[in-house]
Amino acid sequence: MKDQTRLSVFIFIVFLCVAGSSFSQASGVAYINHSDTLHISLQDAEKIMLEKNLDLIANHYNIDIAHAQTIAAKLWDNPGLSYSQNIWNPGTRIPFTIRGPEGEVAVQLDQVFKTAGKRHRLVQYNKANEKAVEYAYYDLLRNLKFQFRSDFYQLNALLKTQKVFDTELEKSIILEKALTEAYSKNDVALKDVIIIQSTKFQLQTDITNNLNQVNDLEAEMRYMLQLQPSSVLIPDMPAVGKFELPDITMDSLYASAIENRPDVQNNAMQVTASDWYVKYNKSLIAPDLDVSVIYDKAGGSYTNYTGFGVALPLPLWNFNQGGIKQAKATLKQNEVQLDASKLKALNDVNQAYEKLVQLSHLDIDVQIKNNQAFDQLMSGIYNIFQKKEMTLRDLVIYMDTYKQQIINFNNYIAGYYTAKENLNMAVGKDVIK
Repeated sequence: MKDQTRLSVFIFIVFLCVAGSSFSQASGVAYINHSDTLHISLQDAEKIMLEKNLDLIANHYNIDIAHAQTIAAKLWDNPGLSYSQNIWNPGTRIPFTIRGPEGEVAVQLDQVFKTAGKRHRLVQYNKANEKAVEYAYYDLLRNLKFQFRSDFYQLNALLKTQKVFDTELEKSIILEKALTEAYSKNDVALKDVIIIQSTKFQLQTDITNNLNQVNDLEAEMRYMLQLQPSSVLIPDMPAVGKFELPDITMDSLYASAIENRPDVQNNAMQVTASDWYVKYNKSLIAPDLDVSVIYDKAGGSYTNYTGFGVALPLPLWNFNQGGIKQAKATLKQNEVQLDASKLKALNDVNQAYEKLVQLSHLDIDVQIKNNQAFDQLMSGIYNIFQKKEMTLRDLVIYMDTYKQQIINFNNYIAGYYTAKENLNMAVGKDVIK
């Protein structure tokens, strides 16, 4: 009777193995069936993100704001016009009339002229600041790209893993049912039922944790792509190729990072802007000229007076000492931040490259063959179990090892692709496709 029960259990398992997915099939995610499912490649997803991401759109307006400030700095001050006349004309005894020798009217036109190159220096400061804002936008774009690509690869791995979990849970449920029924007939020991129940509970816990990670990643990616909350994302990933390191030297990577990273360029332009701001504050010591042209009908030393005037403040006490000191301190601060950003860029490149080197040691072709061999091994394991040459505990260990092998492989692939993107981000451009 026990042999018949063991045989029936084995039939359940074999049925699932034949109907279930092998290791190579575990890379698919066809188990998801949703009306709002979006199968999308990384390139297409990034195109959507560049067009629709609200953070990028909002940040881009900072460039327009900075450009508007540059335009404002180029403009001349508006001229001033003053006009005055008598309210009462004692000669004509008519109010608000300027006729006759006793009628009075005075007109003055003023124009302020900036001196010591103030306008030029302010324009150059705003141009440098505008460029810094532009680099800040590109730095945001760089970070969003890395975050999205990392999420894309991780989501792909989690969905593959989810299919493995679902298949293994289905096997465990059927196996538990068969063993429970056999135990009720005293055909198997209680320990066998407990073992399979424990295996099922562990799988349910793994599934819950995995789905939580999937939901978190999909929510983040939906926000980046401005998709509806009901949308389900399925990454379309190409077949895994051979792991190869780029044929480049570390010195070239370091130089490329200093040249291309937008955060370094942003700090460099802030230094340039601060230098112009120091020059601008020094130019404020020189007084601006207020030139005026005056006409006075009857209020001058003679009638119909026409005059020319110049006004300027005398720099006797205020030489803009505070403004200059503040501008110089800001310049020094930005120079330190520039040095710090360069050092960080070099360290980021070195760290990212070392991680990629470690992950590139895996021979992907060999590992795929090993995985296929594991598929065949699992089929043989069930035959051994049928012949009563293996306990249920050993079978569960093999099942768990098989599951863990697939999970580790999926995570390794995601980690490798993320490491490539990390190096691209550290360098500031795509050195590895």
